[in-house]
Amino acid sequence: MGTQRYVSDESFVADGALAKYRIVVFGDIKGHCKYPAAQDANAIAGITQESTTASGDNLVVRQLGISKLEVAAAISTIGQPIRAYDVVGRGNVQNVAGGTGPWISGDGVAGYNEETSTASGDIIETWVAIRTLLG
Repeated sequence: MGTQRYVSDESFVADGALAKYRIVVFGDIKGHCKYPAAQDANAIAGITQESTTASGDNLVVRQLGISKLEVAAAISTIGQPIRAYDVVGRGNVQNVAGGTGPWISGDGVAGYNEETSTASGDIIETWVAIRTLLG
């Protein structure tokens, strides 16, 4: 793994306990973040750079740049779009076992993997480039 590089990090308040290197979405209150409610969530705030133990804790979230990310399964090809795979913020590519099928309008993209992984729980570097698919 290379060295993480940030372009934009932002401070947030956690709406619950959050693990390090996970995808989070914006909370219901400005300046808050939480885990996604489902696969392919949009309104992605970024990737956590530290963990929290309770609601109300402060944390740093990477919104643009290179970040480490915990993945939910093996990824064999570099440069794939990464989505929120589960409700604990692990990332993965689309169309993996247990996935919801092809990308559709409204799906959130957290970025693109810069490394491959061999198993669930691996930490890989990801280019954070948040967007929501349209059309």
